[in-house]
Amino acid sequence: MPWRTRGNGAKPPSPLDPTAPHAGDSVPKESAVLSIRARLTLWYAATFGVLLGVVGVASYLALAGITQRDADSFLSGTAEAVGASLQLALSSVPPALSADSTAVPWAVARTLDNHRLRDIGVALFRAASPTGDGAPQLLAVDSTSTATRDFGGVVGWRSASASVSRALARGGVDLVTLLPQRERVVTLPVRTRRGTFVVAVSQSLEVHDAVLRRVRQVMLVGIPLSLLLAVLGGYALAAASLRPVEAMRVTAAGITARNLHERLPVSRPSDELARLSQTFNELLDRVEDAFAQRRRFTADASHELRTPVAIVIGESELALSADRTTTEYRAALQVIHGEARRLALIVADLFLLARADAAEQTLNPAPHFLEELVGDCVDAMGTIARARDIRLAYTPESEVPWTGDGMLLRRVVMNLLDNAIKYTPRGGTVQASVEPRSGGGAIVRVTDSGPGIPEPHQARIFERFYRVQHNDVRSDVADTSGAGLGLPIAAWIVRAHGGTLRLARSDASGSTFEIELPG
Repeated sequence: MPWRTRGNGAKPPSPLDPTAPHAGDSVPKESAVLSIRARLTLWYAATFGVLLGVVGVASYLALAGITQRDADSFLSGTAEAVGASLQLALSSVPPALSADSTAVPWAVARTLDNHRLRDIGVALFRAASPTGDGAPQLLAVDSTSTATRDFGGVVGWRSASASVSRALARGGVDLVTLLPQRERVVTLPVRTRRGTFVVAVSQSLEVHDAVLRRVRQVMLVGIPLSLLLAVLGGYALAAASLRPVEAMRVTAAGITARNLHERLPVSRPSDELARLSQTFNELLDRVEDAFAQRRRFTADASHELRTPVAIVIGESELALSADRTTTEYRAALQVIHGEARRLALIVADLFLLARADAAEQTLNPAPHFLEELVGDCVDAMGTIARARDIRLAYTPESEVPWTGDGMLLRRVVMNLLDNAIKYTPRGGTVQASVEPRSGGGAIVRVTDSGPGIPEPHQARIFERFYRVQHNDVRSDVADTSGAGLGLPIAAWIVRAHGGTLRLARSDASGSTFEIELPG
């Protein structure tokens, strides 16, 4: 049965296709990613909210504890004052009321008259025995106090007898909250000549609870409002902080190969974003230099390749345009062969430089003796030097062991010798030398007696396709045509070995190139 096509004519994926999605596989979806501004705002709001909550709860608990301790301290002070007043009243009973049955009620009534408080209730108890054993006896209460009425009068105060018994048992103050009245009761034993009494004072916790309730209400409104203001402020702060980043993004988005000269704005004063902008600008500087070098390289390579290609095409078209003699055909083929060899050398050099730029050209280090390697190069160039009537001098002084890629270093020395011979007039001298360095390694020098390199050109001789154009035409100087790749390749080979190739001297008496190789 043939597959039924869908709307777009595509067949369903085969179950044998390893790239087809299976039923258990989850289809990836684009997840919504919050912006940095939103994430900073959320983190700021969350941190501020947690901090605000912790501070709010801690403040509320501290406020509740402080107000409760202050209220208890006030009640304890009131109880001590009532107790002192009771002691004074019992010690100043009139002689007519000296009997205990009349003296105690008189002193109790006098004490209550002196301590009538609107929101604090006062009650006086008497211990059943001097040791405090047995249930305490309620003597009197301040019936005019609002707190006593809310407390339930005498009935309410009888519910505080347990606190009175504890105060008698421990001989000190007892604090208790009685429910369901929500009354805070302080009981204090008072010892007098007529026995042990207990002063009890109370205060409703309604005022305290009302204060805390208002605080909670303020916090319930203030904390969310503060959090909202924190979110808005955090968003505005994040926006202001990231505004330079947005400016950098907009500028970077507009930079193309055509306007590499533009740079990212650098904020003031200098901060992390300013350093980031400076780093990107330095990167753009390197990219611009690389682009400029690549443009020059492409233009120069095109120019160098165009000339031999044009010669090959011209010679071949001329040879094919009509019947030629064997001598004419041979001459045309010789020209074509020479230009083809030149093209092959240029292409090989370009390929080597391309591999070097891509870090694909590897070295094959092996132990060598530099004096032998340079001597072989001098022997190889001897024929060319003699043809030009140039004296090629080389006298090795000692053995110079060295480890590196012999083929590549041989190419460097051959290039320097070839350039020296080209730029040395007939009857001149080219001298090569090798000497070991005291700290290891060696120095190879190639010196010629040519016209020298003009000073404006000395800084650019290691650029690719750059060739020095001499203003004077000298018949005694060999043809110096070339692609301008020899010195750049030589410099790269020496750098790959960890050394340096430099123009040590160049004046009217000649030039000296030095190769410094590490040990």
